[in-house]
Amino acid sequence: MINISRPRRSVLYIPGANTRALEKAKTLAADSLNLDLEDPVSPDTKVAARQNILAALEGGFGHREAVVRINSLNTP
Repeated sequence: MINISRPRRSVLYIPGANTRALEKAKTLAADSLNLDLEDPVSPDTKVAARQNILAALEGGFGHREAVVRINSLNTP
């Protein structure tokens, strides 16, 4: 269970389209990883970015908190 009231010293934002960064994030000491599908991902790479993030989440990030930042539900 995630303790949402705990302080986070470091939060790393990772574009979902960047598979190399998603893999590297598994080795970093950040408290929280924000897997980003919003601004840093171009519209033409959104589908691939979603698949990248799903694969990364299945592999897990150890003790790090993983959060997925999405676009509005009204957007493709």
